[in-house]
Amino acid sequence: MYPNPPLEQIDPEDLWTARQAAEFFHVTPDAIRVWVHRGYLTHVDVGGNGPKLYHRLALADAEYKTWLKGADRPLRGGRKRDIDRQRAEAHTARAA
Repeated sequence: MYPNPPLEQIDPEDLWTARQAAEFFHVTPDAIRVWVHRGYLTHVDVGGNGPKLYHRLALADAEYKTWLKGADRPLRGGRKRDIDRQRAEAHTARAA
């Protein structure tokens, strides 16, 4: 997991809500919560009762780890798509 830098070293523009992050990475806000649940991501403690904020680099690291685990992203490809293609080619080759 990418560690969050100290709050005083973070540019405020690098703090995103789950909704902003989801929009940027083309996932749902629930996916961001899953990343937190899996331990790929932690929010930045800014104090107060506002929304949870996530550091941009930590989000990118969590998204990359999810991609490495085989998440299928149509815009970028993913291992699941490659595996499905290989299976289809193998099946076609056996049928011929």
